[in-house]
Amino acid sequence: MALKKEDPYEIILQKMREYPSDIPLVDGNVSNAFREYIKLLFTPEEAKIAQHLEIKPLSAGTIAKRIGKSVKETKAILNAMADQGIIQDIGGYSFFLAMAHLLNIGFKYSKALKRLGKKGAELYQQFFIKEKFYKRYESSDAGTSMTRIVPVNTAIAHQSQFLNLEEIHGVLDNCTGPIVVTDCPCRNRTEMLGIRECKGKFPIEETCFQVGLFGKYFIKRGEGRKITTQEAHELVNKYAKMGLVFTTENVKDPNHFVICSCCACCCALLRGMTRFEDKNENCVAKSNFIAKVDQNACKRCKTCLKRCPFGAISVENEKILIDSNKCFGCGVCAVGCPNGAIKLHRWERTKIIDNHLQLMEKIYQENRSI
Repeated sequence: MALKKEDPYEIILQKMREYPSDIPLVDGNVSNAFREYIKLLFTPEEAKIAQHLEIKPLSAGTIAKRIGKSVKETKAILNAMADQGIIQDIGGYSFFLAMAHLLNIGFKYSKALKRLGKKGAELYQQFFIKEKFYKRYESSDAGTSMTRIVPVNTAIAHQSQFLNLEEIHGVLDNCTGPIVVTDCPCRNRTEMLGIRECKGKFPIEETCFQVGLFGKYFIKRGEGRKITTQEAHELVNKYAKMGLVFTTENVKDPNHFVICSCCACCCALLRGMTRFEDKNENCVAKSNFIAKVDQNACKRCKTCLKRCPFGAISVENEKILIDSNKCFGCGVCAVGCPNGAIKLHRWERTKIIDNHLQLMEKIYQENRSI
């Protein structure tokens, strides 16, 4: 009797398990919702090709040998798949499977969004929220955060020293270009499902910054809008005043990929603390600053209470108090204080990893230590 060929989709899923954060599982088995999500993204013909890729980049020549086609024909196939947003490429020369990338690109990249649609958003709700994959997406089992909070310099007290890598304008000045603005995938998802709490308060459009390789990816495919560094600074100031929180990868390396403008109600990161009952305190690394109130300057207007995403601010005996354990050092309270009574002060509490490779290796090892 002839042996049954293994399902290409199952091979893709098993290979994606080598991603540092693994993939959504239920009782040790691949989530059915995530399996269906992958099937929405890859057609059967595309899955037959994608099964030969790995999570580490492979040259078109290597993949050509695996699928039995010429390099020219293979590159054309792979570039077409990268153009659809279902695999990732580096300059059109090497290609790889990118599990975490697929969770968000589908809701800010029009071609992938067309494949996922509302059904993809519903499946995401199942595996990411109900089955609690958000914990592994946000941090390792040992608590190493994938991303970190980056405050705005105007929120930081003048006497507090900070490095460029710790402040959003400094990150923008030192990142590798191009800077490309795209839609927020998280607010886009909740909008599609009709459950967006911040509708009318925060925008979806042009609130996600793709930089470096990710910026090039979008520009190459005619998606997003390339902006100057000055335009990026202006948008950051605008979003800071609105009350959005800035996050980026938890590394010192200036070669970032994504800078997000996050809200507490939709964000795949912040909701680990702000919305879900089973909280993940390491959903994002706290900045090395903490908010403090100048009680003499404070007029008790309570604007800060409304703006704080983490519920760190309270009123007691007519005084505004900030819980240092709950404060993530985002600076949203300070930026919005009409009296300048709140500022961020230096508090060393978070170690930033040197580079992306070290971060991924650390998370990989911590998730497989048991």
